[in-house]
Amino acid sequence: MANRAGPKFDLIVVGSGLAGTAAACFAVTRGLKTAQVSITAGELLFASGLLDLLGIYPPQEQVLWDDPWKGIAALAAGSPRHPYARLGVNVIREAMREFLAFMDSADLVYCGLPDRNVILPTAAGTLKTTYRVPSSMWRGVIALEKRLPTLLVDFTGMKDFSTRLMAEMLRPRWPALKAQRVPFPLGFPGVDLQNTLLAEALESAQVRANLADVIRPHLAGIQLVGLPAVLGLRSTAQIVADLEGRLGVGIFEIPTLPPSVPGFRFREAVETALLKRGAQLFQYRQAIGVQAAGRRCTGITIGPESWEDVLEAEGIILATGRFLGGGLAAGRDGIVETVFGLPVAQPNARNLWHRKHFLDHRGHPASEAGLAVDDRFRPLGKDGGFAFENLFAAGSVLAYQDWVRTKCGAGLAIATAYGAVEAFLRYRSRG
Repeated sequence: MANRAGPKFDLIVVGSGLAGTAAACFAVTRGLKTAQVSITAGELLFASGLLDLLGIYPPQEQVLWDDPWKGIAALAAGSPRHPYARLGVNVIREAMREFLAFMDSADLVYCGLPDRNVILPTAAGTLKTTYRVPSSMWRGVIALEKRLPTLLVDFTGMKDFSTRLMAEMLRPRWPALKAQRVPFPLGFPGVDLQNTLLAEALESAQVRANLADVIRPHLAGIQLVGLPAVLGLRSTAQIVADLEGRLGVGIFEIPTLPPSVPGFRFREAVETALLKRGAQLFQYRQAIGVQAAGRRCTGITIGPESWEDVLEAEGIILATGRFLGGGLAAGRDGIVETVFGLPVAQPNARNLWHRKHFLDHRGHPASEAGLAVDDRFRPLGKDGGFAFENLFAAGSVLAYQDWVRTKCGAGLAIATAYGAVEAFLRYRSRG
């Protein structure tokens, strides 16, 4: 089918994970005519809603950092090819400050402490080090830190969430912790108690009143109640306040396994904010071709093949993620970048991708595979120079970082998105 000419933009962002979303936020804030292209609903539905900045470095020694900024400084000194090292602490600070301000304007309030990581209890009974948490989870941080008498509640029939397991794991550190399973006050015939169904049901005041009735008999001596992160899809602050009023105790959410309701809230709120600021979202559309003149991208072709459009732009940011997001794909001939066919920095042979032991303290070399970039976040071509003068990359598709082991996924996404947008503005200002 012949390509149809589409609209022209200042900037096209390819990808709808946190990096792509952050890049779109930074772009519209700067008044850029912005398009965001995504083949799926995005990786955000797998996200806990927490914003990690840096928790561990060096990962092979499992050094935990209470002050993430000091940790980033140590990382930049010890791992000069890491994307953080290209930005520096001051730029990363500004990126996080601006992103949190955008979230606040979208009614997504985050809580934290100045220059300090916080620790949050998880559904697995482990302790999660992170930088900022949604306001609905903040009381959980305080409850753990102060060892407050707390009741953890789960629901009969809910899979992959057990407050009994959570309490048993955490009780040595948090003695005043109790667990209680209660029936959810609304049935869902024929299906499991899925997170999104529970969240939708709790938008009803009557369901919340009934839930409060089944929790109330278990509150003797309790100051706080922890519930799975299903307290509404769109009205979480109001739902938390309503339950606190009905029960007379503080309420907090506990991150769950996917699908993530906080991730759904994040995506919905940010998409609404982007649309209000003039961004165009091309959802369920795949980037299937590149329009270029020499080493300058003029646009991309988006599919499916039966419905192709050409989007033109002055610049493009590639934020497609790694394997989960589809930005990288692994085959017998190596790891490839799936949109532009860019070279991927990776081990020289497949047998070097992974170490012999799954839990090797050094990690696996394939986990640092990705796009090598110059100081302007432009992916490198086969000759070692930039592949395209106006193509930039952000997020986990970048090489020389293992965000899982260093607990810096959100920070990496946000900071490099900021760096890529700023690099595009410098490129455009120079003509």
